[in-house]
Amino acid sequence: MKSFLAVICLAAAMAKAGEPVLATAQTRADAAALAELEKPGEIFFSDDFESDASLKKYFEIRGLKEGHAKLVGDAKLAHGGSGAIQFTAVNRDGKESGAGASGWFGPDGCDRVYFRRYIRFAADYDQGNLNHVGGGLAALKGADRWFAMGSAGLLPKGDEHFNSNFEPWRDWGRQSAPGYMFLYTYWMEMKRDPDGHFWGNMLGPEECERITLARDRWYCLEHMIKANDPGKANGELAAWIDGRLYIHYTAIQWRTAADVKLKRFDVGVYVHQARKDNTVWYDDVALSTGYIGPVKSAAPPAK
Repeated sequence: MKSFLAVICLAAAMAKAGEPVLATAQTRADAAALAELEKPGEIFFSDDFESDASLKKYFEIRGLKEGHAKLVGDAKLAHGGSGAIQFTAVNRDGKESGAGASGWFGPDGCDRVYFRRYIRFAADYDQGNLNHVGGGLAALKGADRWFAMGSAGLLPKGDEHFNSNFEPWRDWGRQSAPGYMFLYTYWMEMKRDPDGHFWGNMLGPEECERITLARDRWYCLEHMIKANDPGKANGELAAWIDGRLYIHYTAIQWRTAADVKLKRFDVGVYVHQARKDNTVWYDDVALSTGYIGPVKSAAPPAK
């Protein structure tokens, strides 16, 4: 009981300080709260990468012409069916490298979006230190689908954009590749880095609950952003791994303007210092206004 009260007190102190509140344990322990967070909604985008028609669903595919992004029709490489999309950050002798795809579901956008995808890292995946891989959601003002791309290092103003990616980090080599999962997040109240820039804040679980992904197997990743009401710190951020709640943050002030809505999503891989080829596959991508969860297994054949 004392430890539970300590968590509540810490959460209250963080809320007063204007920081997101890590509420994962409380949400898991509260059946009604967990059910509300995992309430199904309407799926408005899906892609199982079974045909070339998938390529038309994205307004930008980086690396397609070079072959670094491509559809693969091999059931051994797919999560379901026979298709998946493959991205490779090729060896560039220590320079940045990447490939990926961006999808657009604006310009009206949504105030809350759940983004599910399956990902598998190649058996030899090793980014060294820094990478961006796993997929992300972005909220933007207006109707420019490229808006705020290339804004790394800058503090969002609150009336323009915010974003969060669900991705792994090796913690400077302390974790085996690809690393443990966290939410790499840009928003108006993020903390400044020591160099004076704003390089994104790492919103993760308690240290004892960190999950380091294994290579050469499929994971179901899902994360959710709920935008705040302007003037209130009532936004949320959550993530699931294989259908289990992994991270849940509350008390977030994402925006100051109601027209900054979730409109874009991304999948791919980006390695800051590419010294080898690093490949990942994505499959069974879906976006919804409510919780999606893992793909349900097909029913066994009748006897």
